[in-house]
Amino acid sequence: MRLVPDDDGRIRLAVDRLEAVGEPASLVQLRETVTAMLPWVDLPDLLLEVHGWTGFLDEYRHAGGLAARMDDLPVSVAALLVAEACNVGLTPVTDPGSPALTRARLSHVDQNYLRADTHSAANARLVDAQASIGVARLWGGGLVASADGVRFVVPVQTINALPSPRYFGKRRGVTWLNAINDQVAGIGAVVVPGTMRDSLNILDTMLNLDAGRNRR
Repeated sequence: MRLVPDDDGRIRLAVDRLEAVGEPASLVQLRETVTAMLPWVDLPDLLLEVHGWTGFLDEYRHAGGLAARMDDLPVSVAALLVAEACNVGLTPVTDPGSPALTRARLSHVDQNYLRADTHSAANARLVDAQASIGVARLWGGGLVASADGVRFVVPVQTINALPSPRYFGKRRGVTWLNAINDQVAGIGAVVVPGTMRDSLNILDTMLNLDAGRNRR
């Protein structure tokens, strides 16, 4: 930083461009160490590892209340969760050589086990498990939440989507209202028609949380 005269003879303050500071060897070594500790894994395998810690996939129960459970059900559910979350369909997660990953098996589990109430119950286990982690307790006590909404255009026919020219033009859409607590856990969500007054439904989200210390 220095004072220099301009073309009119006036003094102005000039700030020289700062040169980039090189990375210290310790930072490079730390980055390499952390990278080596994070092996590349398939997303379903990651879900199954979290299931081993929390048992959250056990919350996916048959719609008919049947007590009997098919073999390797968590494998099928993990594959379906990845397929839905990534919006890739069943083909990438189908494996005819694995009984738990055949198309018929995945279709059956999708129709009978994956529902809003089982998603909510599974999420509750994850929220409670997050609250037991020491670093999460340093972030917050789980009593503060941030609520927000995201609007999506829905290209298919559904009872949840309504027209809103301001947000969707000539198409229909929905709003996903969600709450995240100060321990960085999604504690609840609700899908409502994407209309001008959809934000009024945020109270439903806060009063119907999946889990958390401020649950009613």
